[in-house]
Amino acid sequence: MLKNFDDGRSKSFYCIATTLLPITDLETSLEKTEQRLKTDKVNLDDTRTTSKILKGFLSESAARNEVELRLRKKSES
Repeated sequence: MLKNFDDGRSKSFYCIATTLLPITDLETSLEKTEQRLKTDKVNLDDTRTTSKILKGFLSESAARNEVELRLRKKSES
């Protein structure tokens, strides 16, 4: 994911997704992304668009699994 879909701001999101989501969901999200890129004829050099598409599929998968893909700040007591 980092090699092909990192737009410079997505590393944390991808790391959290790979930690919390099942591998089958990650693979499915990547396959769906590749299919969408082909059908929409998205330029693979457009990392902003490719990242947005992948993040959408990962977010859908997270919602199905009732997982939140974001860091939580520690509260200081």
